Amino acid sequence: MTSERAPQLRGFAGVVLTIRFLTELALLAGLAVAGARLGDGLLFSIVNAILLPLVAAVVWAVFIGPRAPRRLPEPGRFIVESVLFAATGVALALSGWLVVGIVVAVAGIGFAILTRAFARDG
Repeated sequence: MTSERAPQLRGFAGVVLTIRFLTELALLAGLAVAGARLGDGLLFSIVNAILLPLVAAVVWAVFIGPRAPRRLPEPGRFIVESVLFAATGVALALSGWLVVGIVVAVAGIGFAILTRAFARDG
């Protein structure tokens, strides 16, 4: 057990960070769905459904996350994050889920902006 206390999620900043986390989960789920739908055959669908979110998670963990070992400075971090959300939106649109793709991309980029404005994440 560590003596460090987790940051409290309070007020508007807490809401922003909570929804941002949900958009990150939507990014991973969206890539899994798009990968499964865009795969040619069962094997490629399964591989895509695993690899697309895995690659995004690795990029996030290495370059974007608060404890990332090679965390990019702003605005590079925002650009990489926006590209991931936009790519997820495009992948979902190509897989036939146009509205979901637009919602994931807009919400992800929007809450990335709100996080930087109201809820500094370190």
